[in-house]
Amino acid sequence: MITQSKKAGVFAVLGAALCFGTTGTTQRLGVPEISPVAVGAARLLCGALFLFLFAYLQRSKRGSFRMSSCDLLICGAGVAIYQLTFFTAVKITGVAIATVTALGTVPTFSAIVAFLVLHEKPGREWFIGTSITIVGIGLIGSANGISDFKVFGVLLAAVAGLGFAIFTVVSRRALTRGAQDVWVTASSFGVAAVLTFPFLFAQNPEWILTTKGFLTVLWLGLVTTSVGYVLFMFGLKRIESSLAATVVLAEPATATILAAVVIGEKLVFQSYIGIATVALGILYLSRKTAN
Repeated sequence: MITQSKKAGVFAVLGAALCFGTTGTTQRLGVPEISPVAVGAARLLCGALFLFLFAYLQRSKRGSFRMSSCDLLICGAGVAIYQLTFFTAVKITGVAIATVTALGTVPTFSAIVAFLVLHEKPGREWFIGTSITIVGIGLIGSANGISDFKVFGVLLAAVAGLGFAIFTVVSRRALTRGAQDVWVTASSFGVAAVLTFPFLFAQNPEWILTTKGFLTVLWLGLVTTSVGYVLFMFGLKRIESSLAATVVLAEPATATILAAVVIGEKLVFQSYIGIATVALGILYLSRKTAN
């Protein structure tokens, strides 16, 4: 039977995916006229502050192991790459296509990085579950026809997926060695915030002081970053990185529904079939994990 720890890990990652799924819609609804890289930099700065606050509150559980400087820099770079390229991809291709492309590439990149870094070979269930979810993502992404794909935007979204995969796999190596998950996350986002800080001035940062700007950055920093990544890292410490990368594919389904309902992006019958297929893949993975 599935252990309580592993079950908690699956549900934590799923909860994180739901938080992540609001990211693109929040940007498009809140500050669509603001430079995507400026929004990404502001999100990282706000998110890092909240993450360090959460980490401070759990300082007694930090333990003695610290992530190496090299791994910390790699994780921070991965996070920075993801933030900057994802928001730009959203602006070019729309929320749904950018999200499904970014997260759809994560399992493949994660498996490759995990094999190279951790020598971790995915099992047969991972291949089957991931195949099901990727089919669903393909259905969602192509629902409005091939002509809707913007090549540069799709490439940026794929690069975002690579950045997320790097962060996922390398941070998990530190977690398995005893690092505290909140501190790993806070430190990684702190490095990413420093790396991306110059992009905050890609546009006059006064937009952050407006009501919409402030609320957008607050939601992106607190919910989609701090809460989302605390849940994600909690789960990542309890399940394999390849499984976590697949369960988090609930994000594209969430993002697609929100994009259709809130922003008005077109959602056709094929989109619903794709969402259902993604859900089926996640259910299959959860069921197989239980065996």
